[in-house]
Amino acid sequence: MKMKKGIRITMIGLAAILLFGGLGMFVWSKTGTYPARSAALSALESTDDVRITQGKWIVFTPAEEAENGLIFYPGGLVEPTAYAPVLKKIAEEGVLVVITPMPLNLAIFHTGTANAVMDEYPHISNWFLAGHSLGGAAAAIFAENNPAKVDAIALWDSFPADSADLSDNDIAVISIFGTTNQVPNTENFNGKKHLLPADTKYVGIEGANHAQFGDYGPQKGDVAASMGLAEQHALVAEIMLDFIMQHP
Repeated sequence: MKMKKGIRITMIGLAAILLFGGLGMFVWSKTGTYPARSAALSALESTDDVRITQGKWIVFTPAEEAENGLIFYPGGLVEPTAYAPVLKKIAEEGVLVVITPMPLNLAIFHTGTANAVMDEYPHISNWFLAGHSLGGAAAAIFAENNPAKVDAIALWDSFPADSADLSDNDIAVISIFGTTNQVPNTENFNGKKHLLPADTKYVGIEGANHAQFGDYGPQKGDVAASMGLAEQHALVAEIMLDFIMQHP
């Protein structure tokens, strides 16, 4: 009886730890989330070229039916709408764009969410996957686990998780990153190149920083950008569109 009672007390204790641990992470994710700022909020307005809807996903639907689709995994603890400025520019050129909000704003908790998006839009012929920071690492995990579903992947100031070795994968990859004096701003960036295919396209943007891939304000540990927010957004959109058009 004493042993059974001890096991029961232990199980209750473990359950309590998990519950309060989960609640703690929930509170941390809410209080620590980087919110979308003015440029991002303005980009969420529909136009004649792009209709924007917000529900389970944030969808940018171009006026003409699209053949190319882009699924975007947001960076860790960043409000998904913060990436609207760049992604709207891409949608304006005829690409269906879907931002997938993540549990606790951490894409690593739902790396497979792209599957549901693809099922929702069966008319899309070519699927591109992109992610910023932790979102890029999560996107690489999806690509590793679903190589036949993704035509190409774009990493925004990001690199794959160690568990997502794409080096022997036929998928087309582009890595877009900020640099200072031609050196990548992102720590460990060069040390992770072995996880990507040999023909990965690397595009460094001199003067770009990590946070300005979206619009959510300064980020702890980031370098100071030497270019404006709008200029960086325009360059990232241009690079992405060139990549998409080269891999139909």
